[in-house]
Amino acid sequence: MKIFRTFIILFFLILLLAVFSFARQKRVNQIPNGSKFSCFNCHFDEGGSRNLFGQQIETNYLTVSGQNGDVKWGPALAALDTDGDGASNGAELLDPDGTWKIGDASPGDFSLVSNPGNPESVTLIRNPLVALPGSFDLKQNYPNPFNPVTTIVFDITKPGHVGLYIYNNNGQLVRTLIDEFLSPGQYYAEWNGMNRQNQQLVSGIYYYRLVTASFSKTMSMIMIK
Repeated sequence: MKIFRTFIILFFLILLLAVFSFARQKRVNQIPNGSKFSCFNCHFDEGGSRNLFGQQIETNYLTVSGQNGDVKWGPALAALDTDGDGASNGAELLDPDGTWKIGDASPGDFSLVSNPGNPESVTLIRNPLVALPGSFDLKQNYPNPFNPVTTIVFDITKPGHVGLYIYNNNGQLVRTLIDEFLSPGQYYAEWNGMNRQNQQLVSGIYYYRLVTASFSKTMSMIMIK
């Protein structure tokens, strides 16, 4: 009898986990380009607590509350900058006006999709006029000095993992702008002067460093508040 009860408990636990997993996976397909980050669009990890984007959806943008609710993607949700990184949810998911609907083709360039729930997943723009740069490069940010936002331009010649990091004048890492796989091209990334906790940093000299498997370069910039 004890074995039977244990079996029943395990069965219902597995069923409950399956229901939760199905609900999360279902919602991945209810936002544009949701498959890029899958469950991490809304969660810190696959089975963990919700990030700010997930909390926003759970609180205000479900057709019904709970696991049976569907995401109400549209102009209102697209216009919000839920993770506070300076780019709207729609801009990060490449549907800035919130016009995408379930069944539509994924909008934009999939490789440029960023995570609306992670402030360290920064929206990138690829320069269509530079399809294949001649060499790796990290260019001077502009404007410089800047307040409150500056643009960093870099060239990638081979596909691979790319990191773009911001350091303060003491050499401490204060922000990760990019930490992902990129195809060759020239890219633009913005930094809004915020640290990893979305807190505004003080005026001063900062350093930005581009790192790939075969190239690294560091340059300085000045933020004036």
